[in-house]
Amino acid sequence: MMHIVKNHTQPIAQPMAFNTNGESGLVNTDPQKGKHGVTQVVKLNKNQSTMLSYSPNTIIAGQRTYLLHSPLSSTLRHEDSYFMIENELLGIVATGRTEAEAEQDFAQEFDFIYQRYNELSDSQMSERIKRIKTVLNTIIKEVNF
Repeated sequence: MMHIVKNHTQPIAQPMAFNTNGESGLVNTDPQKGKHGVTQVVKLNKNQSTMLSYSPNTIIAGQRTYLLHSPLSSTLRHEDSYFMIENELLGIVATGRTEAEAEQDFAQEFDFIYQRYNELSDSQMSERIKRIKTVLNTIIKEVNF
C-alpha cells in the first residue's frame, strides 16, 4: 500500500530515506527551500525497495576488530527479501536475508580485502587495488585480535 502527498508547484529533489515507527519511506524536498520544504512524502510497503545509510565506526570480523578513524559511509538497501550493503569506494557488496546477515557478510568482505591487499606487493596489484589498499590503511585506526 502506498500513500502519496504531492505539491506539484515546486520541483522535486533527490529522495531521502526515513524510518519511523517501523515504517520506511522517502521524503523528496524542494531544492529551493531545503530539507524543510517537503513537497512529497511516500510511505513504502515492506515489500518495496528502500535505501538507507550504513556507517560503522567499528567492524568485527571473526577474531579481528577494526576501529576506524571515522564512520565508513556505505549504502544499505532492502530489496524484495534480502538486504545489501555496498561501499563503492572499497568495492564491497555484501548481502543477507536479514540486516544482521548483510552486516556480517560486509565485515567478512572488509576483513578479506584488508588482509589480502596487505599481503600483496604493489607490483602484484592494479592501480585500483592499490588505491583501495591506501584507503583501507588510512581509515583504519587500529586492528585488535
